[in-house]
Amino acid sequence: MLVSQSSLAALTAFFALASAHVKIESPVPYGAGNAAPAIDTNPLRADGSDYPCKQRLDVYKVVKNNVMAIGEPQPLTFQGQATHGGGSCQIALSKDMQPTKSSVFKVILSIEGGCPSKNPGNVGNDPFGYGADKFQYTIPAEVSPGDYTLAFTWFNKIGQREMYMNCAPITVTGSAKSRRNFFDDAENNNDTTIFTASDSDFDKRDAFSSLPDMFKANIGNGCSTAESGTDLAIPEANKGKYVQRYNTGPLTPPVGNCASSGAGAAAADPVPVAPAAAQPSAHRSSAAAVQPSPSASVPDPVPENPHPTATETVTVTATAPAVTVTAGGVAPQATSSLGERQILERDSALPLARAFALLMARVSGLVCPITRLFSRRYRRARGVIRLWGLRFRSGGGGL
Repeated sequence: MLVSQSSLAALTAFFALASAHVKIESPVPYGAGNAAPAIDTNPLRADGSDYPCKQRLDVYKVVKNNVMAIGEPQPLTFQGQATHGGGSCQIALSKDMQPTKSSVFKVILSIEGGCPSKNPGNVGNDPFGYGADKFQYTIPAEVSPGDYTLAFTWFNKIGQREMYMNCAPITVTGSAKSRRNFFDDAENNNDTTIFTASDSDFDKRDAFSSLPDMFKANIGNGCSTAESGTDLAIPEANKGKYVQRYNTGPLTPPVGNCASSGAGAAAADPVPVAPAAAQPSAHRSSAAAVQPSPSASVPDPVPENPHPTATETVTVTATAPAVTVTAGGVAPQATSSLGERQILERDSALPLARAFALLMARVSGLVCPITRLFSRRYRRARGVIRLWGLRFRSGGGGL
């Protein structure tokens, strides 16, 4: 059966539109690109067989490793134009670099409504085009430096009840200010600081575990999002305290057996919202947070395609004491913004290298004067012996 070129072109366009949703462009996901087996824009299968990260050939192929400093704003951008009226999204981290169904993802940001776009429909029909909104997020203080898999999940507002998921490899580093203060403290203490792992380094592991588990639905797990046309109200147990919310319509909780869709730290009472429609609102964690509480600021998203609807953004701010370990003990100090805590990175080689350099400096400080002393005395003794020998040869005798 012969197929005309026009029919083939129409068929190709149909399949392109059928899979024309969105995928993350930044951070750069595993398998980035537009050619197979690159990640596509389709949702996860309804039976969850390709959870997590859209399992496929070379699913964890690293195109680029994304380096992120704690507390530094990071862009969240998308490719694709079928935004389905927006919806609700989450960003979560797993310590597994090749996650499986048993891997745990901890939420660092929840976006309720308006994600990935506040447009009431689609922003276009080009599967490789742009037009979705741009967002920002930060790596919070609960996360220790190291390698992680970042997951972006999206529950669409309009259309089939689906769950979209993209994953990306990231490396988390300490904040720039923390690294700068690390060396400044040593110089201010005349190189007498002893660098060891502080209690805060180990507390961070418990802080990361206290973050809520990522919400899952529409993948054959007995939990699904509500009817088309409403934004998902992310359950409190999975929402966390870092939240952005937009006025794009009512928020509707999921239906079914959703208790097992991810059990995390319970969220605290929401912060009261001002009466004005455009005022921000925030949800904080209800369970006692690990002390000291982290500080965070969620920047306002920068929409690429702004629409004349009112939006709400949230900024959650808290402060916590930092810890600097010296030979005299642990001294708490105040910090001013997210991630700027004077902590010592247990997984970093800097403390060991710095301690070795300080030791070598002290050893050289002792050895060099002794060496110079013996060197002067040796040259002096050698000169006396040579003078004595000359006198004997000339018949002078004696010294």
